This record gives sequence, structure tokens and C-alpha cells, in this order.
Amino acid sequence: MAERTLVANENPTGVIELDELRRALDMLPIEQREALILIGAAGLSYEEASVITGVAVGTVKSRVSRARDKLELIYAEGAIVADGHLPSGAMTAIFVEAARLQRRAHA
Repeated sequence: MAERTLVANENPTGVIELDELRRALDMLPIEQREALILIGAAGLSYEEASVITGVAVGTVKSRVSRARDKLELIYAEGAIVADGHLPSGAMTAIFVEAARLQRRAHA
């Protein structure tokens, strides 16, 4: 869903910014990262994410909220770590993770 809603971006730093987001997401606790990717990147509802993760809707909402707060702190502290991956692969990496999480629910 997110791929269909993305608009062409003339921002030359967009790839770098998306890669920073990917790296910051990797710094989150797994439960928070998964919830945020399912809601933010995959565009699922909280109810759908609840089914996939096997936790209550309120828990998903809490995890997303805590993930957003943690990302804000990571950015504010400038704590995003380098990982050696090419920035050009950031969008694909995020969507691959979203697809993996969705497939897990159907396995």
C-alpha cells in the first residue's frame, strides 16, 4: 500500500533520510519496530496488526506510540548508527520487512 502512495521526490537527500529512518528503525526493540512497520509502512489497521502480532489492539497502539517516541529520541540524540548498507536499498528493506511480517501471519 505504501508503495502506491509514494510520490516521486525531487529531494536529493531523500534517499539518505529514508536510510536514516531504516537504521533508526533497526535500533528499536523488535516488538516496537514490527508494530510501526505494519502500521506505517504496510499501511495496515491496528486490528490487522493485532492479528499478525497476536497481541491486543491496545498493545499494538502502545507499541507504535512508544516506537515513535523512541525514534524521536534517537533522532534528537543523533544516535543513528551506520551499518554499511547502501542507502539506495532502504525503501526495499523496509517493504521486505513489512511483507515478511504479513506472511508470518499466514504461515
